[in-house]
Amino acid sequence: MPEQVAKLKKKQWYPIIAPKLFNNVFLGETLVYEPQQIIGKTLSQSLMNLTSDVKRQNVNIHFKVVEIDNNKAKTSIIGYEIIPSSVKRFVRRASKKMDISFTCETADNVFLRVKPLVVAKVNIKGSIAAKLRNHVMNNLTKNIKKMQYEEVINELIFHKLQDSLRESLKKIYPLKVCEIRYLGIEAREKP
Repeated sequence: MPEQVAKLKKKQWYPIIAPKLFNNVFLGETLVYEPQQIIGKTLSQSLMNLTSDVKRQNVNIHFKVVEIDNNKAKTSIIGYEIIPSSVKRFVRRASKKMDISFTCETADNVFLRVKPLVVAKVNIKGSIAAKLRNHVMNNLTKNIKKMQYEEVINELIFHKLQDSLRESLKKIYPLKVCEIRYLGIEAREKP
């Protein structure tokens, strides 16, 4: 009677590639049995590594693997985040930090969580802080609603969204910092 030989499948390395926005740069690789196991995996990469710009080392971009093409895992961008240690450096004594968090939707119906960070040069009254908060939420919601998700990410990475927000807030009160601390795709809650 012949012996049955169990065939063992070996794990293989599969490269993970960034989206077109970053010229399909190599993000890393993962070791799995089947390439389909990679789909859904998430990873983060410093914006400095993606753009070769040292000034952008305080920003992380979050990716999610969405498809396998020619044994390469292709990703899409699911988030943008300034690292917490960098946020601490923005805020000094006698300045007013405003953390805001809200959800909004893009023109192509992508639901986003947006967390802007606004730091005034000096401690300000509650009425001015409330006016700034409302203006930030209204401005960003209105601008994001006009754009596709890809455009929002592009504007965020090249700092255009933050600059336009800062310009509009300058009329209300002089600011030390005007950044988007976090922006990411959020699962929509079923009513």
